This record gives sequence, structure tokens and C-alpha cells, in this order.
Amino acid sequence: MAKKLILAVDDEPAILSAIKDSLDVKFDVITAKNGKEALALIESRNPDLVIMDVMMPEMDGFEAVKQLHKTHTPSNPPIIFLSAKTALSDIEQGIKVGGFEYITKPFSPTKLEKKVDELFERMEMRKKMQQQKNK
Repeated sequence: MAKKLILAVDDEPAILSAIKDSLDVKFDVITAKNGKEALALIESRNPDLVIMDVMMPEMDGFEAVKQLHKTHTPSNPPIIFLSAKTALSDIEQGIKVGGFEYITKPFSPTKLEKKVDELFERMEMRKKMQQQKNK
């Protein structure tokens, strides 16, 4: 079975490296430095999940997710926001624009891996329930 593809988006190379190091045993991880790059990679590579920073140059994470939902289908990859913005209003905005999860920095690689696993489990459960419904 092929590994799931995760797109990590952050303008800080150290964060991208930490995400990649914590997830690349179980998953294939590709990276982007901003929202514009992320949208191009989502279009060309169709990742199974996107881990998105909020504060980035050119296009921030919230705007990238808004653009994604404007131009793509319901098969958009789920988004986990990973951000240094910790105010409740930022977390609420992340969920409002379409994030499945919002993890604050500094982050625990173990917690991130657990959240990713949980998200894929939920998606698999939904898929099975939908298949049962369609029988």
C-alpha cells in the first residue's frame, strides 16, 4: 500500500524540517514555503493532507485555504493549521475557513503525528460509512 502524501507549508525551514522528520517514516512529505506554492502543489500533486502555517509571505495560510475552497472540488485535502498565532480568535478563524485541526507552535512532533493518524482514521471511517450507506 502506498504511503499517504502530506504537504507541509511553512516559511521557516526549521519547522518544515521538523514536520518532515516527524512524519516521513509513515508518510511521504513534500514542502512549500507559502500559500501560493501550496496551491500549485495541491493542484499538481493532490496530497492526502496539508499541514499549513498561518503567517507566511506572499499568501498566508488562511487566504490559501479560502482560495483552495473557491477553486477546487469537495475532494480538497483536509487542512491542519500549525501556527504561532495562539489567540482564540485565530484558532476559530482557522476552523471557520476550513481547517480540521489547529495546532499551536511550538509543537510536539508526537502530538502532530497523533493528530495526523487520527485525521486519517476519521476519513477512513467516513469512507466506510458512506460505502455502507450506498449499499
